[in-house]
Amino acid sequence: MTSAISGVQAYGGFALGGMQLALPLAALREVRSVEALTPLPCRVPGVIGGLSLCDVVLPVLDLRILIGRPCGQAGAVIVVVAHQGVVLGLLADSVTGVFSSDAKGLNPAHVDDAVGRMLAGSVRRSDDGQLAAVLSAAALITLPGVPVVDDPEPGRQQLADPAALLATTDADLPVMLLRCGQLTLAVDAMAVHTTVSGPSIERSALAIGDCLGVIDYGGAKLPAIDLASLCGLGRSVSEQLKQAFLLQLDAGMVALMIGEVIDVVRTRPGDVIAVPAFALPRADLFAGTLPTAALPPQTVARARELGAQYLVIDGQSLKRLPELQALAAVSRSADSAVAAGDPASAAQQAQAAAARPMITFELGGEAATPLAQVVEILPYSSATAVLAHGQSLLGIVTHRGRAIPVMCLSGLVGLPAPRVTAALSVLVVDSGGELMGFAVPQLRTIELADWEPELPTDPAHRHDALGQSLHARTLALVGEGDAKRMLRVFDLQRLAVALQRQASAVH
Repeated sequence: MTSAISGVQAYGGFALGGMQLALPLAALREVRSVEALTPLPCRVPGVIGGLSLCDVVLPVLDLRILIGRPCGQAGAVIVVVAHQGVVLGLLADSVTGVFSSDAKGLNPAHVDDAVGRMLAGSVRRSDDGQLAAVLSAAALITLPGVPVVDDPEPGRQQLADPAALLATTDADLPVMLLRCGQLTLAVDAMAVHTTVSGPSIERSALAIGDCLGVIDYGGAKLPAIDLASLCGLGRSVSEQLKQAFLLQLDAGMVALMIGEVIDVVRTRPGDVIAVPAFALPRADLFAGTLPTAALPPQTVARARELGAQYLVIDGQSLKRLPELQALAAVSRSADSAVAAGDPASAAQQAQAAAARPMITFELGGEAATPLAQVVEILPYSSATAVLAHGQSLLGIVTHRGRAIPVMCLSGLVGLPAPRVTAALSVLVVDSGGELMGFAVPQLRTIELADWEPELPTDPAHRHDALGQSLHARTLALVGEGDAKRMLRVFDLQRLAVALQRQASAVH
């Protein structure tokens, strides 16, 4: 028997137990976070309980149990399937976004048993090129012994013509509704690669500005960015960042940290209202505002508890941000080095990139250093052992069982010593196995350097290694458009070597 879906060009993707699955968009009603499930009197393997949905109990099915696959950890979300007036819940690890495909792209599966017929076939995703197994909604709701319930919202708007997705305007798109603390946001669902629940943020040299560190995703260390902070809406409380959605960029992948995914809904032309540019901190990132009145009734009930409207982030503008591209490039370079069995070469690989990322900071103006040189970024606090004030050696900080001398970069270049504030940070570099820190008054951004000219060395420092390191005339062109600027570059590893040699010569 053939299980085929004819004429469908749009799908909603989700993952479960390593399986990449998809449903026709017309059959995917919504996505709900996993809550406490109600036990159901059902002996069919895979029916793990019921979810409260609009005053009915929605049966939830774990496909892994039904087909005899290892279950592993519990799923994080429930995908609600609606077909022919009934609904059913499917457990999932994450949603992987909405994607389109040519109608002829579906390769149908031929299966004779009732369970096997839920596999309609496979399709290659248009966004990332991966193959996804397409499920048949008709076969799912007729699985032997699996309970379904009448649709509590039979009049809810459904996508009548999935092919129309390919001809929509920026406003006529599925959007994912999000919560970040007290903020209610939305993002173009077509731009989202997948969602992750309960990610653990690990310390990293990338953790400056909007980047909080990295998360592990399939063995890759992805930069974890505070979405609210990135959009200029204030920093999030770290304890409230319980989910993330991933963006696949040209340079690699990044994770945007959020509180939770509320729902995935479809907007119509005119639903998203433009907002004057002066009213938003980063107007280039926003498509407008989505009033709760434009949302489906089931979503409105909860949305009213959170706010009257959702600020809609333009997915493509988000993916074009230079700072996200820079972070993704650094992460991919490091992962490539580790995969090749040479973790120590990660920095060299990053430096070899056509456009290498730079950390920029205040130092009598704005300056920069290659991000690949920095192995750790530490705060300078009262816990640091302070030595004679005004000297180049500020003190010693103990970190992870190692004593790290902290040099005052301002003092080394002849500038006044910075005041000790919360903004004072220490860039730690590794020089021949020895760690050395350089205190800078304030960190700025991570940006790509498109051009790094090196001017002739000042003859006055021709025979002075430390002087050459401090006064090397290396520049970097960073930023984009009107924000492009030429910055002085400090080679901190070279400077650390020169300081070590100077100390050895004295002793």
